[in-house]
Amino acid sequence: MIDSLLRQISETTPVNTKFFNGARVTVSLDFFWAKHATGTISSPPPEVTALRGPWQGGLTRREVTALGTNTVYWVLLEEPQFDADGDGPFRGGQIWESALTIQTRNES
Repeated sequence: MIDSLLRQISETTPVNTKFFNGARVTVSLDFFWAKHATGTISSPPPEVTALRGPWQGGLTRREVTALGTNTVYWVLLEEPQFDADGDGPFRGGQIWESALTIQTRNES
């Protein structure tokens, strides 16, 4: 039931995208995983959308957790990262929009 409700919120809540497909980003040092990792905004892989359903515009979804509601992006990581529980390493994952900053050309 909760998964169904979360999927409904994800599919019906409009999301204004801050980043575009292919944007190079850095994850905040304050985020709970992939701290200071760099990567590229991407559409999530089919395995993810098969479990969670389609993402809005193929790029974002709304995630409702005990920490609040966040817009998330799929980020392909330059170097695989371990998650907050020590699982991984993962080559990509969903990262909150608020934890991402776009890289300037000088940072690449």
